[in-house]
Amino acid sequence: MIGSIQTIFDAMQVLRKTCLSHGFRYFSVITLPSAVSGDDNTIANLATISSWPPELISDYDGLGLARNSPILDQLRKQITPLVFEVDAVNSSRPGEEPASAAELFGRFDLTMGVYFPVHDSHGLRHAVSFMGSRAPLSVEELSTLSLFATMLIEQISKVSVADQAAKSVLNDREVEILKWTAEGKTSPEIARITGLSEHTVNHYATIATKKLGCSNRTQAVVYAIRLGLFT
Repeated sequence: MIGSIQTIFDAMQVLRKTCLSHGFRYFSVITLPSAVSGDDNTIANLATISSWPPELISDYDGLGLARNSPILDQLRKQITPLVFEVDAVNSSRPGEEPASAAELFGRFDLTMGVYFPVHDSHGLRHAVSFMGSRAPLSVEELSTLSLFATMLIEQISKVSVADQAAKSVLNDREVEILKWTAEGKTSPEIARITGLSEHTVNHYATIATKKLGCSNRTQAVVYAIRLGLFT
């Protein structure tokens, strides 16, 4: 199942199935900087993949709960699974945060969760998490999900490396041709826009398609959009 992941969308589908099959409500994958500070101090910035509802993310970040999160602090020091009860975590927060955090997580019926810290091949620290309101995890479940988290991050890392490599193989002109194609322009129209001949436009499109490992121009455009080449 994990070996079939070729895109972040694939990873989300695999995570969703795993999350539901173990009785959890939400999942996320976060990337942890060495220390949280400034604008990075939000789940919206830390999470690379997440099924948290937009309202939960917005309210969590609006309350600044990541800044004093006992969980995020512990994840920088720990390599074993971090199982937690939401009430216990919230009670250790400073000031008025315990009441705000308790109200927020209670609204979404979240009583417990688990984080699995994982390093990728580049040495970056990530954590795969599941949250819900189920019974405590068994030793077998912890072992299974820990292995899952390690393999998931490894596969996502491979996909990321492949995407970066694909980005680097196209030159500016090839990207330009694919961009105009994405906007619905035909080869004759692109030729007029760029000042190139129609033959040259088709040549660039063909080369770009081959470089991206795609079988046709439409696939190449879709892949280029996913890589963010047009932003």
